[in-house]
Amino acid sequence: MIEINNLSFNYGRLKVFDGFNLQIPKGQVCLITGINGVGKSTLLRLVARVLNPLSGEIRFPQITSPDPRSKIGFISDTLSLYQNLKVSQAIDFHKSVYKIQKFDDSLISHTKIKKNQRIKELSNGQKTIFHLSLILSAQPDIFLIDEVIHSIDAYLRKVFLEKLIDLLTEKKLTVIMVNLNFYDIENMIDRVILLKDGKTAVDEKIDDLKTKVKKITSSTQPKNIPILTEIHYSDHADYYVYPYETNDNDDMEGEIIDLDLTEIITAFIGGEYA
Repeated sequence: MIEINNLSFNYGRLKVFDGFNLQIPKGQVCLITGINGVGKSTLLRLVARVLNPLSGEIRFPQITSPDPRSKIGFISDTLSLYQNLKVSQAIDFHKSVYKIQKFDDSLISHTKIKKNQRIKELSNGQKTIFHLSLILSAQPDIFLIDEVIHSIDAYLRKVFLEKLIDLLTEKKLTVIMVNLNFYDIENMIDRVILLKDGKTAVDEKIDDLKTKVKKITSSTQPKNIPILTEIHYSDHADYYVYPYETNDNDDMEGEIIDLDLTEIITAFIGGEYA
């Protein structure tokens, strides 16, 4: 479990969070989204203890280790690896730091990563898979994933996500993801959180969110319903509605369309920029 209580954080004079609160239960897979610069990656870095809050606290009640960082795996959008080390040297160093007896190299063995290669010689995708292997070897309880897998090819992304699905099934990891490819991860997500102005603007279970966000295609603007954003064409418009209630369609003209997660997030983000 992750408990964030009354968290505040600034970059100089720029206030990112002010009295932010959030709880994520053990085993939940949570997607954090929002417009650029809203603090998504900063929140992950605060949870990972890469950054320290100005005030407030982040607690991990179910982690008994004296240093919670030993049970938190974090794949950042800017991979931090020792570029001049060989892969084998980085593995040995990681084993010594985390007291790992046996390193599982099954992930890297079929991705053309050679143990005598220097890390700086690996592609971004290979670095991501190698970083994942290092993190998982420490058997974390919490896994934080920033937007890094956007930069890797389709095959390595498949390897990454298949391994993540296995871990969710076997270990019931608590996972926080930031703005990944929504199509790839939609079936993994339990909960969607949209950040706005340092606060939680939307916090919904994914099944509830799909029920509450609809697209209405109509030649006349719907009345008395909350519209997130709208796109106009020559003879009609698409109206994205949240929260949609079933009794809203009593007097409504037009077609009501269900949306996938990508369309839902795009609607929320579009509403922010409108």
